[in-house]
Amino acid sequence: MDLLLDSADLSAIAHALDHYPLKGVTTNPTMLTAIGNGDVLSHLQRIREMIGEERELHVQVMGKDEATMIKEAHHVVSLLGEHTCIAVPVTECGLKVIKQLTSEGIDVTGTTVFSTLQGILAMLSGARYIAVFYDRMLNLDIDAKRVIKELSGFLWTNTSSTQVLAASFRNISELTSAYANGAGACTVRPELLSTGLAMPSITQAVDDFSKDWESVFGERTLLEL
Repeated sequence: MDLLLDSADLSAIAHALDHYPLKGVTTNPTMLTAIGNGDVLSHLQRIREMIGEERELHVQVMGKDEATMIKEAHHVVSLLGEHTCIAVPVTECGLKVIKQLTSEGIDVTGTTVFSTLQGILAMLSGARYIAVFYDRMLNLDIDAKRVIKELSGFLWTNTSSTQVLAASFRNISELTSAYANGAGACTVRPELLSTGLAMPSITQAVDDFSKDWESVFGERTLLEL
């Protein structure tokens, strides 16, 4: 079970690296538009420097045709290293690109997955990850939990190295449901992680323990006893 950070914000990534057990970072084209007209590839290289060579960095190609997407993938991997996962939309065109890139040993994330069929086709084409868009599916009245459960079941039955990578969460309940239904990995916005640890009951419990301790030992720590 893996956790990735869904962000291209450098300060948010730095904070998350210090506090959370991250396998990597996922980005998408919308996030990268926040850079404006800046150098997107330089920004991605900065993310790579921050997370190190061993963590995964997911980057989506933007070409409209197969040849352009494949060239983009080669260029991105050459700049960002072998632990870069190239995100490719699971369309007819995208499936051909996924097959080509995986045949070359490049890790691919089949993205914009909204159905079990898309996930199956991405898996059979060799994708390393199947990026299921949880909240967007719910907005379309698609049973996201069922899709994740079906896909994870197929992957387990076929002993595939592909993982379901659940994404697009609105709240903690969606996140935990994705894991509970078999997602091997989830990518989460920084603010959602912070929210999950900001419950008043957590703060109250920590404060209660501190008050009980201080009533007997004052400000002394275990190092001073």
